[in-house]
Amino acid sequence: MFKRFKMKDIVFLAIISTLLLIASGVIMPIVMFTNKFALRQVLASPIFAIFTVIALKKVPKIGSITIIGILTGSFLLLMSPIMFFNNIVGAIITELLIVILFRNYNLNKSILFAASVYMPITVPVSLIYAVTMEGSSILEKIKNPTTAIVYTVISLILGIIGAKLGMKIAGELQKAGKLQVNR
Repeated sequence: MFKRFKMKDIVFLAIISTLLLIASGVIMPIVMFTNKFALRQVLASPIFAIFTVIALKKVPKIGSITIIGILTGSFLLLMSPIMFFNNIVGAIITELLIVILFRNYNLNKSILFAASVYMPITVPVSLIYAVTMEGSSILEKIKNPTTAIVYTVISLILGIIGAKLGMKIAGELQKAGKLQVNR
């Protein structure tokens, strides 16, 4: 179930994390200046899902998303501690769900699931962070619970769309011989 990472796995995950951050740069200006709870996850969800699928198709090992979370979170820490916390805790929770539900990433549906839920999982994580670390109340942070729920559902839907698009991209890269699985 748990396989060791080779240096080439970690290098690939670092490259994917870098590309993910570059692609996310398009939404960063919007994300940094919004105070709508869960809107950040809506905007980031499809981008994170695409790159997470590609990473997991190449390195289908438990811990891959956690490595991506640590690498992207470390960079995002420079902007905001909550983004660091969200990425790492969201990645760990996602991987725990994979271990519980699927045991590994051998099935495409486990990869799709992980990529789809990674960002939406950070919604409650950011709420917990705000309540415990910032001293905010839940209602103070959410402001409008209906909007927060709608944004979370939209984040999940966009995560699913991004994951399916990531599967298509990964499939094409595999056909072209540019994305071989590291087992």
